[in-house]
Amino acid sequence: MCDEGVVKVNGKVAKASKEVAVNDVIEVDTISKYTKFKVLKVPKGKNVSKKESKELIEILEEKKKDIKDIIDLL
Repeated sequence: MCDEGVVKVNGKVAKASKEVAVNDVIEVDTISKYTKFKVLKVPKGKNVSKKESKELIEILEEKKKDIKDIIDLL
């Protein structure tokens, strides 16, 4: 998704190699959905339980796009 330019970290388009830190704001803007969240905690390992994953971020904004918005992008 980073290679497609749909991910921003703190308002700037992010590369896949970008390391995130606590308090970073990440936006993911795909053709059908927009999500903006804040990083609350960065896990120490690669494997994170489903329960723990909910404690890592705070969703600031989330919306599904209307079909009209999708058509405008095409």
